[in-house]
Amino acid sequence: MPTSDQSNTENPVQQDWLHHWQPLWQQMQHEKMLNQRGQVLHYSCFRLPNATTAIVISAGRIEMAVKYSAVIFELVQAGYSVYILDHLGQGASARELSNPHKGHIGTFDHYSDDWQFFMQQVVIPSQHQRYLALCHSMGSAIFANYLLRYPQHPFAAAVLCSPMFGIYSGPIPFAAALPVIRALRWINRQLSAQSWYLPGQGNYRPDPFPANRLTNCPQQYQWLLSLYQAEPTLQLGGVTLDWLLAADQVMQRLATTGHSIELPLLVLQAGADRVVDNKAQQRFVAQRPELRELKVLTGAKHELLLEQASIRKQTMHAILQFFAHYRTVQE
Repeated sequence: MPTSDQSNTENPVQQDWLHHWQPLWQQMQHEKMLNQRGQVLHYSCFRLPNATTAIVISAGRIEMAVKYSAVIFELVQAGYSVYILDHLGQGASARELSNPHKGHIGTFDHYSDDWQFFMQQVVIPSQHQRYLALCHSMGSAIFANYLLRYPQHPFAAAVLCSPMFGIYSGPIPFAAALPVIRALRWINRQLSAQSWYLPGQGNYRPDPFPANRLTNCPQQYQWLLSLYQAEPTLQLGGVTLDWLLAADQVMQRLATTGHSIELPLLVLQAGADRVVDNKAQQRFVAQRPELRELKVLTGAKHELLLEQASIRKQTMHAILQFFAHYRTVQE
C-alpha cells in the first residue's frame, strides 16, 4: 500500500492523503476475484452503514483504485457506499502480456463483461436501494459499452468525466491514422505473438510536470507520481496496437448505437483536454439531449478529479449535486 514520502510532506495534497484519505483507504475492503475467463481482478469497497445508495467507479486508463482515495473519501462523507474495480490489465488486476507495462486488451467487451461480473458478484449482493456510476475517460467508454451489452442494468444515473468517446489527435484526424495502425498490427502478428506498443510509446516513464497533459495542479501531480513510486507494480506504460484498435471499435459503436442508452447522464468536459476528443463528447450528448447534460470546465486538463482546487471544487460540486437528485428521485 502506498505510504508517505518524506519529500512530499509539505505538499498539501500529500497532507490530505496522510490525514484523511489514507485512514479511510486502510479501513476499506480490498479483495481479489476471478473473472469468467479465470483472470484475477482486484477491487476495493467501503460499505457505509445505513447507506441506501452505492456509487460504483469506472476508472480511466492506467488508473488504480487508490488514485480515487480522495474521491472515495468525499463520496463517503456525502453518505454513499463506494465500490471500485481495477480494470483488467491495470492497477492490481492481472496483466495480459508478459510485459506488465503494456496497456493491452483484445476487445473492450472484456472490460464491460468484467464490470457486469463485478456487479453481479459483489455490488448487487450488497442490496443497496440505488446504484449510481462515476466514470472517467476510458472508464466512461467501458461503462457505456456495458449499458449497451447489459440493458437490464441496475443503475439510476451516471456521471462521465472527460469520457473517451474519441481520441484527441491534434491537427491530424484520428481516422486518418487508422489504416497505418491496422497495417502495423498485421505486420506485428506475422512477426510476434506479443502485441507491439503503438509507435512512440513504451514502458512507464512519468512526464515532467510542465509536459503533462493531465492536470494544471503540480501538487496533485506530485501526489499521483508518489503513488506509482511507492507501488511500482501499479505502473503502466503506453498502449498496444491492439488496445488502440479495440478502443476505436468501441468508440465507433457508441457513435452509431449510443442513442439507445436510456440512462440519465451528466458529461463533464475538460475545456483544455488534449487526451480525448471533446467534439465526440458533444456528439454523444446530442444523441439524447433530453437525457444527457454537458457541463464544460473551462481551462481544465483531462483529469478533472486531480485538477487545481477551483476546478476540482466545481467538478465535485457538479457530481454531488447530480447524484443527490438521483439518490432521492422515485422510480
